[in-house]
Amino acid sequence: MFLALATNICANYKMSKSGRESIKKYENCSLVAYWDSNGYSIGYGHHSNNIKRGMKISKAKAEHLFLKDVKMVEEAANRLLKDFNCKFSQAFFDGFCDLVYNCGEGGVKNSEFFNRLKRSRIKNGKINSNDLRFTIAAIKNMKITHPGHKTRRYETHLRMLN
Repeated sequence: MFLALATNICANYKMSKSGRESIKKYENCSLVAYWDSNGYSIGYGHHSNNIKRGMKISKAKAEHLFLKDVKMVEEAANRLLKDFNCKFSQAFFDGFCDLVYNCGEGGVKNSEFFNRLKRSRIKNGKINSNDLRFTIAAIKNMKITHPGHKTRRYETHLRMLN
């Protein structure tokens, strides 16, 4: 059994508004720089060497940085998916971008989820539905270090199955 996932094999996918809102929900918005495991962040989890302790930004600047980060995430996600000769649904791409936003391009590329995706059987631009379910199930089992990530991974898993 094979499952069609979208409309254009060579598409340059973009996140939907729903996908962007989901990331915002989990990242929250901090207008004051905060420390996380990768250094200082601000806005919706924006990282940069220019962010310093106590730095403040406006809500408009946080939105600007978020859209800039989303563009970079879309580019990274499209790079990772470019060699797959199949179609991906908007829900799959939104979930995939959430993973890239949260784990980074390298984190996703080296994950069990991505290894399973690479091994999926593809026929006539469609991925085998059993392979897809097995692949997406790996998201729930990704190495989770932050308590809030368990819920986020579960919701990403459900989104990508739709």
